[in-house]
Amino acid sequence: MRKMPTITGLVVALAIGLIALPVLAAAADVTISGGAYLPATLTVESNTTVTWTNYDPVSHSVTSTDGLFDSGPIEQNEVFNYTFTDTGTYPYGCTINASTQRTPMQGVVIVVPEGMMVEPDENTTADGLNMTLADVIAGDEFLTRFADLVSRAALTQTVLASGGPYTVFVPNDASFEALGNETLAGVSNDTEMLDALLMHHVVRGNYTVQDLIAEVNATGNETVLETLSGDNLTIAAVDGGLIVENASILAIDIPADNGIIHVIDRVLVPPGLILPDNATPPAQANVTVIEPMEGASIPAGNVTVSVDVMNLTLVEPTGQPNAPGEGHLHYYLDAPVPMNESEPAIPPTGGYVVSTNLSHTWENVTAGEHNLSVQLVNNDHTPLIPLVFAMVNVTADGNATTDENVTVDENVTVEALTEERIIP
Repeated sequence: MRKMPTITGLVVALAIGLIALPVLAAAADVTISGGAYLPATLTVESNTTVTWTNYDPVSHSVTSTDGLFDSGPIEQNEVFNYTFTDTGTYPYGCTINASTQRTPMQGVVIVVPEGMMVEPDENTTADGLNMTLADVIAGDEFLTRFADLVSRAALTQTVLASGGPYTVFVPNDASFEALGNETLAGVSNDTEMLDALLMHHVVRGNYTVQDLIAEVNATGNETVLETLSGDNLTIAAVDGGLIVENASILAIDIPADNGIIHVIDRVLVPPGLILPDNATPPAQANVTVIEPMEGASIPAGNVTVSVDVMNLTLVEPTGQPNAPGEGHLHYYLDAPVPMNESEPAIPPTGGYVVSTNLSHTWENVTAGEHNLSVQLVNNDHTPLIPLVFAMVNVTADGNATTDENVTVDENVTVEALTEERIIP
């Protein structure tokens, strides 16, 4: 199960629409006027008391959709107060709905953890960079993967652009590439998971590397910092340097107006968060000639070739539409293995036969040297790509009962194959 104690409630806000963050204090006000809540969306820190004041000449209510709070009728110039202690998203509306609007009165309060937001200008440092953490990350050519994910996660983007001060441990591009494209795609398409993953790289406070070293030395050999995902990061001293969980720090003390960035070489995954796996690539089909063995001396006459096939389902009848993981065999006698991926595998010379059997007997094989081969092909007789075949060279001793090297019906043509008239 995924553990996202802080993020779970916050991410729901994205579906409603996270707007510009208001000035934050221990108290916040909402005006009821003109049959509307102003502002309709209010973002506050936990432990903030919100006051609604009705200036309309008609009654309204402030009623939570989940039943958490209900003002009852609020008359003109009356107020209703509620203190939000827990993080989360709290939609509400007017059940009296005295407004003449076609759309019912609706509002939402978004509650974020204390310290996640700042007053205007509070994040401005003496450096005067005029660049937030989000700006710095977006402008770094080696952090494009993290920047792209931040741009997809509206909550994380808002935090890095508006909150602080924060210390952000940013994995470089190679770290995300190591996860694999399908894992990245799965994370990108899951907003809750994405915010949980990104927030696990952010801690409150402005920690330079010297600060981290001091923290580690003060506590022995390691220290623990709480991330915005609600989990902990362990910072430890190893071989004279610092590691963050199991990641090494590659670049240090990159400043921003609302915090500092350290670049690391590994993506940090919070405990309990299960990232989607990359799809296991289909196993490579393979064919092996079991007998006769390479270089064997065999009696002339009837020669049986036995093979072993792996990771391909042999399908009968042949010639039906192609499907991944299925096909059949083409056996060849003294024939070049066809390699044209767009044409049926018919050799220009020598003998061949189409089969779904793991063995085939060539009759009346003459004395002398012979090449025996087998190829895996699609249902439509075209070669598997990449090419999959096996061959052995043998020497036949003695004389066959006939001088003819019998293979298949000489009248079989490409057209016959495509029309499914070949007889294995």
